[in-house]
Amino acid sequence: MPQRGHPSQEGLWAPVCLMAHEPEPETDGLLDLSFLTEEEQEAIADVLKRDAHLRQLEEGRVSKLRASLADPGQLKILTGDWFQEARSQRHHHARLGSDLVRASIRRKKSSRGERRSPGQGRPHAAWVTGLSIGQAPQERLSQEAEVMPLEGRPGHFPPPQTQAAAEILENGEEAPGPGPSLDRMLSSSSSVSSLNSSTLSGSQMSLAGEAEAGAVQVRGSVHFSLRYEPGAAELRVHVIQCQGLAAARRGRSDPYVKSYLLPDKQSKRKTAVKKRNLNPVFNETLRVPSSPDDLPIRGLLSLSLKYVPAGSEGEGLPPSGELHFWVKQAQDLVPLRSGSPDTYIQCSVLPDDSRASRQRTRVVRRSLSPVFNHTMVYDGFGPADLRQACAELSLWDHGALASRQLGGTRLSLGTGSSYGLQVPWMDSTPEEKRLWQTLLERPCEWVDGLLPLRTNLAPRT
Repeated sequence: MPQRGHPSQEGLWAPVCLMAHEPEPETDGLLDLSFLTEEEQEAIADVLKRDAHLRQLEEGRVSKLRASLADPGQLKILTGDWFQEARSQRHHHARLGSDLVRASIRRKKSSRGERRSPGQGRPHAAWVTGLSIGQAPQERLSQEAEVMPLEGRPGHFPPPQTQAAAEILENGEEAPGPGPSLDRMLSSSSSVSSLNSSTLSGSQMSLAGEAEAGAVQVRGSVHFSLRYEPGAAELRVHVIQCQGLAAARRGRSDPYVKSYLLPDKQSKRKTAVKKRNLNPVFNETLRVPSSPDDLPIRGLLSLSLKYVPAGSEGEGLPPSGELHFWVKQAQDLVPLRSGSPDTYIQCSVLPDDSRASRQRTRVVRRSLSPVFNHTMVYDGFGPADLRQACAELSLWDHGALASRQLGGTRLSLGTGSSYGLQVPWMDSTPEEKRLWQTLLERPCEWVDGLLPLRTNLAPRT
């Protein structure tokens, strides 16, 4: 296995299952921060540190005022004591927001082993019942929802090969009802990236909704299908049903499903509300106008690659094979939110996906065509290693608390296997394969490429 060195992060559509009523607050008054990653916790901790520093400066300012002013009325105004008195009268038992967040993070750290099993970390991809659509929408998911694997969770749907449609009764008969059966609606054939009219089905789970269900352990799944109609130039989202939803308030929920086709949040579509139902059947089709050219890619990435074999520069240099990446710029990006994004490129050479081996460019602020002009070098690669490796370059929208992936590209031979093991990330497109093959055939030369930033990268695991 090669080692590295020289170091110099939706998805088109996401169904969001929401509750029409807000939940009651937690009894202990703390926040549920179990979904945060370590990086997000560190970012919040930095904010808390800055807040504490500002409080110290404010206390120093107030101390100087108390020593220099003799007028009690003026002192009360300048020091802000009047606000503290008004606040204490209205909120007798209120806690500072910073104290609440700090206590919530501490509680999460102390009880992490009890709250989560090892396989329940924060997800990075949508889970779909045995279909490639589960990978296609993972980067363009609605900002109202995060998506996680459902295996082992309440409301989990087994793959359709091992489970009948949701409306099958215990005696094996299908529940009567108008329209096509759920068994037929859950049929599937091809990936969403092909943009044909094949019906697809899948399951996803929302970790956050419009109601901000902080006190409720959000669970459940949604079955849906995607179909693109070229004649009507629209994406049709058939929402079939949800199952195993959490009770948001007083043992009940009034759920509905909402969808966005980002970045245009005006494309919002939603189903009817199902009253007092934790396993609602919607059987509704949401129609979203969209051009087929807008679905598969999120812009272009301009880069150059070079492989320098060991000893090719003379006198035994370099001591091991080096893989060079020259990330030039991205073009025609589509932002996840309004305005131009703050972007950077992150690079990993799989199968090694350790945090220490990842490299990234600087963040380019507010640009839909950011110029990075950044080089990254990995060493320890022989020619045989390159045939088993996959270089993943992903484009991220940098946020204050977390970054969101906008798209990416994977450079490999696309064999589907690495070192004898079947892996999902060896899924390079023909264009990506050609660039990687050219790299292998032309050592010590820069190979240029202009590749689409895909949204259908398969999950790494």
